[in-house]
Amino acid sequence: MSGMTRRSAIGAIGAVAAAGLVPAVRAQSQVTLKIAYPAWDTTAQQAAVTGIFADYERQNPGVKIELISLPFPALRQRLVVSARAGDPPDVAYMDGRWVPEMAAPGLLADITDNVAKLDRADWFAEPWRGATWGGRIFAVPDRIDPWMVYYNTELFEKAGIAAFPKTMEELATAAVKITGGGVYGWGLIGAKDASLISRFINFLYAFHGDLLTPDGKRSAFGQPEAVAALRFYTDLLVKHKAAQASAMANGLNDVNQLFMTGRAGMIVDGPWRAGTLREQAPNLKWAVAQFPPAAGKTPRYLTSSWYYSLFKGGRNQAETFRFVEFLLRPENMARSVVTLPGRKSASRDPRFATAAYKPWVDAIPAAVPFTVTDKFTEIADAVGDAVQQVLGGRADADKAAADASRKIDSIVA
Repeated sequence: MSGMTRRSAIGAIGAVAAAGLVPAVRAQSQVTLKIAYPAWDTTAQQAAVTGIFADYERQNPGVKIELISLPFPALRQRLVVSARAGDPPDVAYMDGRWVPEMAAPGLLADITDNVAKLDRADWFAEPWRGATWGGRIFAVPDRIDPWMVYYNTELFEKAGIAAFPKTMEELATAAVKITGGGVYGWGLIGAKDASLISRFINFLYAFHGDLLTPDGKRSAFGQPEAVAALRFYTDLLVKHKAAQASAMANGLNDVNQLFMTGRAGMIVDGPWRAGTLREQAPNLKWAVAQFPPAAGKTPRYLTSSWYYSLFKGGRNQAETFRFVEFLLRPENMARSVVTLPGRKSASRDPRFATAAYKPWVDAIPAAVPFTVTDKFTEIADAVGDAVQQVLGGRADADKAAADASRKIDSIVA
């Protein structure tokens, strides 16, 4: 795995070429562009993305693409540390919730003028919300990820459950029916890692709760909808005993293993999980369903997006954006994303006109993005504390939510 140290420029001509000022000499000197990318979801994705990198190198002989691949839970921190040290990669593929966190303190490059040259009308509109901070654009959307429930069809059949639950209350009942003999109805994440908030927020949205008030200035976590979501999430273990006893210490990898080995009946995740399951658990019988709402509520669940962002002060910004434009070509986007493409033209690729993709496409209208705030990680930490307080028996949902809400108010004050 490559480190994030920046290689020095190869002479004065190479430095000028890297800045994009003298295109005629680009082929005579070597420019290295470093791209930070999360660890691969499937080997097919790895082959597709690295193949696109290789295509760019062939078409641009003076450019070398250096890949920095890191596991998702470690990627954000590594990017922040390297950027603050003045030694970031040239471009990063990042989760949308990180964009405002890195844009607000000035770590990302303002690419508003570059984006103005793109055909914005060919992109779905919603992801641009997460790319914008303070009226300026700091990222370009690449993919859309509505989240759904993955469920074990054999365990559902064995429990006598004919149809997937239509409400959260029915989901709890189904989880209880599935539980027994070392099998759990729901694979519950309780450890405070980067994956907890994205799983919990689906429950929060199902009850029509949110992290912040619409103006983004106050906590909404003490409101009844949020309290109900926290209670439901933790009750899967505390009350119903329908989640694994080790949930408080379990993160994403633990829960995925439970599901892949047939010991968890349901988990919530994005479209990328489908490819992993096909590769790593080929004999597992599973399907996906939309995350059910609380009784009397309309469907509401998470959609996340991934973006390409450049870092402020990068030495090769002109060349880097040319590289990003290449990655975002419809044919390359359609080839590389493991979920749904951010461009409308890319989404019309035959690859997405299949029965396997249909549930995800159908899920888009009710999907809601992450709250756009530069304090997301701090807020997520407060929510994680609340989850752990309840799972650990140190507080009930009302008290834990109230404590978290006070913390969030102090964070956004």
